[in-house]
Amino acid sequence: MQDLSEVEILQVALAHEERARSFYERMSARHGDSTAGDLFAFLSREEVDHIRKLTERHGIPEFEKDWQEKYVPYLIDLDRLAWEEGVETQYLSGPEAVRRGLGIARKAEAHAISFYVKAGRSVDDKGTKALLAELEVEERKHLAKIEGFLSDLPPAPR
Repeated sequence: MQDLSEVEILQVALAHEERARSFYERMSARHGDSTAGDLFAFLSREEVDHIRKLTERHGIPEFEKDWQEKYVPYLIDLDRLAWEEGVETQYLSGPEAVRRGLGIARKAEAHAISFYVKAGRSVDDKGTKALLAELEVEERKHLAKIEGFLSDLPPAPR
């Protein structure tokens, strides 16, 4: 993380939040008007709020959330994970589809937590440190919500 400037750290954060928002939005549409669909919709709205906080508070233009290629080493590839898990195939449905989608969401949130912890240690600006700490706390809440939902699912078939 030492190789990134404060602005670049915020750009990575924006790119991550955009990837997560896009994935959660797709999962929300896929699961529709179900409890899982509602959870994914909630997570998508939360990521939109994170994007807003990052852009408003520190003047990083929102369009920079699309600068993902420059920051690939710092990002988690949710689309690749979804493909590997078969999450977006038309043949996967029911609790197993929810379990796999939330498994990816769990990885995304854990990655975000780790990123915000490391990024917070790398920046000097108190306002940026505070924002990164705030986002870390929110990602921890998301992770807890996901874990709770996963624990309520019926056991996976053997």
